[in-house]
Amino acid sequence: MKKFFGILFVMALFTAAPAAAQLDWGIKAGVNLAEKPSDIKDVKGKTGWYVGPMIKATIPVVGLGVEANLLYSQTCTEVHGENIDRKSIDLPVYLRYELSLPAINKFVEPFIAVGPQWSWNIGDKRFSVTEALINGAVGGTNSLKEYTLRSSNLSLNLGLGAVFLNHIQVHANYNIALGSTSDYSDPMDAAWNLATKSKTNTWQISVGYLF
Repeated sequence: MKKFFGILFVMALFTAAPAAAQLDWGIKAGVNLAEKPSDIKDVKGKTGWYVGPMIKATIPVVGLGVEANLLYSQTCTEVHGENIDRKSIDLPVYLRYELSLPAINKFVEPFIAVGPQWSWNIGDKRFSVTEALINGAVGGTNSLKEYTLRSSNLSLNLGLGAVFLNHIQVHANYNIALGSTSDYSDPMDAAWNLATKSKTNTWQISVGYLF
């Protein structure tokens, strides 16, 4: 259902764009710099990547526009020394405002971008990781933990960037999770039966080419 409304939302935005709007197509690729998931110890965010097509509609002179991407994305998390990759299809939609700076706009067009992102997990969702215990009565044994990724997520993007020479786009973005992105639990510990829910926010840097 979230996927349906996400696609419907994008279609509505581009359908509502006036006929005078300038349409640009392109492709972009970038890196995901995941932060440490909230509320979980011994877990680290690592570097991933993403790639996919983009479309941009801009109203000339006014500077307002809409950009939508359809991305294949991998985000990496390290849990007790083991790497876990989240593979997803992401649909970020941005409301853009391109700054009018006549002195430099011939060469570079800075912009601000903000909007929602829908993500759907297309890879494995449940992982078992081993934590080595070296203290206490269970010294020298291991504890098996479970790390579970959510099937879908909704997040908010805040970013800024620039288009150089009308074709090359550089974009820095901060992706803020609006709900839980993963659960972490220890099946051997009754106190962990409800699992610890966490959110992972991500810094993103991309380069795109507009045809």
